[in-house]
Amino acid sequence: MIRFAPRCRWIVGVVCLLASGPAAVRAAEASKPLEVLYITGGCCHDYEGQKKVITQGLAARARINCTIVHEGGSSTDHKISIYSKPDWSKGYDVVFHNECFAGVKDPEFLKGIVAEHEKGTPAVLMHCAMHCYRAGNDDWFKFVGITSPGHDKHYPYTVNLVADHPILKGLSKQWEMPNEELYYCDKVWNTATPLAEAMSQERKSMQTVIWTNQYGKARVFGTTIGHYTPTVEMPAFLDLVTRGTLWAAGKLQDDGKPTAELAGTPGEAAAAKDWALSVNLPQAEQSKAVKIFNGRDMEGWEGQIDPYWSVAGGEIVGRNTEANAPKVSTYLLTKKPYRNFRLLLEGKLAESEMHSGVAVWGKKFDKDGEASSYQGHLVMFPSGYGLYDLYRRNGISGDQEGRGKAAGKQHEWNQMEILAIGSR
Repeated sequence: MIRFAPRCRWIVGVVCLLASGPAAVRAAEASKPLEVLYITGGCCHDYEGQKKVITQGLAARARINCTIVHEGGSSTDHKISIYSKPDWSKGYDVVFHNECFAGVKDPEFLKGIVAEHEKGTPAVLMHCAMHCYRAGNDDWFKFVGITSPGHDKHYPYTVNLVADHPILKGLSKQWEMPNEELYYCDKVWNTATPLAEAMSQERKSMQTVIWTNQYGKARVFGTTIGHYTPTVEMPAFLDLVTRGTLWAAGKLQDDGKPTAELAGTPGEAAAAKDWALSVNLPQAEQSKAVKIFNGRDMEGWEGQIDPYWSVAGGEIVGRNTEANAPKVSTYLLTKKPYRNFRLLLEGKLAESEMHSGVAVWGKKFDKDGEASSYQGHLVMFPSGYGLYDLYRRNGISGDQEGRGKAAGKQHEWNQMEILAIGSR
């Protein structure tokens, strides 16, 4: 269990499981987020930056949870490992392809990718995904919905909407792109429907840049826009790919808004933008990261929530007064236990001059009639960083050379990373 002491505000980002451990707390079926498998990597693009912008953008606009698979460095011929697993898309509602591996030319490997979608797993494809897996056949292009052999030079261009579709809600009929890379479109397959196009300066003709496709039982949304990270950061672009993702999953209403169960609250939107999601995790941990706070309510948590704990503006707020102070102390506990993890969070001691903290390596126990008391170790902040044995009331490890206190900010947000492995 992970526990939080009161008298402070917390934004709890992610727990990254470093070894075997429980899965993330799941909501009731009706309130589950849309689970997206975000696959990225390869040459020629800022995939490290784009994955953060896109996954946070999706989560800020709807109840969308992304699992990231980022492999291949800057190569063109890497085979994403998950594609070789049987039923590789199982457990996900949509697969978001933002990879660039034109050098992978194995027809059997390609067959394993598209077969999963043909069975019904929806897909979103972005930019260089259109140039991947050139295996000497049309299998990939049929799945994508267009055939693109290359691109123009880089220049600003105008995206012209050519259809009335929920995915396009809110976009200008003529959407101005900054310096971008316009892809050629040699063929629109008969299963695809163009939604927008742009004029090629080199070909002197319109090229499809946004479309939908039906591939077997799967809905597919695609756009060739998105070479540069500043383009991807545009709110209109993030709106577009969010609606495309929802549409592919059958969760986009005619007005361009998510269905009711996926409409995020302001608190969830705020939580989706927190610092923890911007941290560069070791690659082995990226696919294991789980959110333990949904930005909305106390789902997945227990303890003496009333009267000490609440949620406001995407933050967990702990508050007590002299009149209702507990005999021992009051903790907010995760219902699920975690071991061997990296915890990323932000905390602010709102008023007190004392300290707050995160407790690990322990267990819940009853003390002086308080069932949610705790036996274990407390990582304290910000007035006195260190590791403290709560049960025996002993210090274990102090603030080495005062570096923790020097870095900590009283009454301001503190960004913290706690690594707990075995008993260390």
